[in-house]
Amino acid sequence: MSILAKYLNSVRALQFLQLFRFVALLLIGIVLSKTDIGISQIGTYETFLLISGAACFFWTGGMLQTMLSMKREQQQEKTEAYFNIFLIFTALALITALAVFLLQSQIASFVGFSGDRIPYLKILLAYIALSCPSNLVEYIYLVENKPYRIAIYGAVVFTLQILAVTIPVIMTDDLGYGLYGLLLATAVRFVWLAIVVLRYSRIRFSGKYMGFFLKLSGPFILSVLIVKGIQYADSFLVSYRFDEGTYAMFRYGAKEFPLILLPVTAFSEAMSSRIANNGIIAESLENIKRENRHLMHIFIPAAMIAIIASKYLYPLVFNEDFYESALIFNLYCFASVFRFITPECILVGKRQSRPILAAATVNILVNVVIGLVLMNFIGIIGVAIAFILGNLTEKLILVSVVKSIYGVRLREYMDTRIFVYYLLLMMASLAVSIVMIN
Repeated sequence: MSILAKYLNSVRALQFLQLFRFVALLLIGIVLSKTDIGISQIGTYETFLLISGAACFFWTGGMLQTMLSMKREQQQEKTEAYFNIFLIFTALALITALAVFLLQSQIASFVGFSGDRIPYLKILLAYIALSCPSNLVEYIYLVENKPYRIAIYGAVVFTLQILAVTIPVIMTDDLGYGLYGLLLATAVRFVWLAIVVLRYSRIRFSGKYMGFFLKLSGPFILSVLIVKGIQYADSFLVSYRFDEGTYAMFRYGAKEFPLILLPVTAFSEAMSSRIANNGIIAESLENIKRENRHLMHIFIPAAMIAIIASKYLYPLVFNEDFYESALIFNLYCFASVFRFITPECILVGKRQSRPILAAATVNILVNVVIGLVLMNFIGIIGVAIAFILGNLTEKLILVSVVKSIYGVRLREYMDTRIFVYYLLLMMASLAVSIVMIN
């Protein structure tokens, strides 16, 4: 137990929960692809998740960041904070659900549903109302430094979600029953949230606190909207231009390699903290360089294997209808290599948010403009290529900003020789996979 206690801190527990969430979505997708509901219904399921996520991600993400920052600075508000934040999240979730209901025809037309109607609309509205506030659970545990409860919560609720969605579909070959199962699992998360709020917060309404919280959330919401909106931009491009089946193939392939995305994101956040505490000193930069090199040695070879093996894994794991998803996955997997370029950890550590927002805005523009052009000539492959170019452009801008403001060159915090070596190997792996798939 002492060894586990030493390893399982709150950050690692949160990483475990995020990984479990990813695995749950992946397993559900695999199971659905093995049933007889058809690729069109799978596309409907993916679009269901797209609409709910796109409607909420910016304000939920921004407010979660606000909550964490305020808890470090506003300890006197602790006793009533969670309850009032819970009320804000619940109210905004209901408003979001109402907005989706009122804009149903426009949304349906935009994502390609026929008849200007969103299938399973009532389930979608209830899911939005319950799922948005439920994201508070793990962050309350994080603030309260309860790593075991984060881990237990993640294991329980996402195991339940896997079972609740897949078993009804397997038994009935009806997606609707699976969505009811998803709603049931989300209701359990909401009840869990209510219990956590009752345990850690005093039940006292404070309009003053709510106003202060909402005012402070504005910049955070804008930041999340720009930085994380890129993933939704690609999905909406495809859903707007192609049918549900093609969209499903895109969604099943358009996933960055998680064994790069998750650990490197955590690494960048940890290095930001060190920069904030110690400043931009030679020792901090050397630590970033050394840890970055270590991660490249571990995870880039794994990504290369995944790229080459995707031709055989996708039809095996999913089914033959998702054969084209392998190439999309390979392109997104290749894009993951640019995650190892981490100038943002210096900028975040020095509280320079404007360059990050500007670079992310350029990323979105490159994604949308080049994606719209290329997909008219090479289909959904063009959107994946635009994703690569957008990410590369963003990183180059941030590298230039760090050099311009602080005089720190890329090679001072990254082993550029090793990176170029692995970049060439990734390009070779991608070329081999293209030849194999075609």
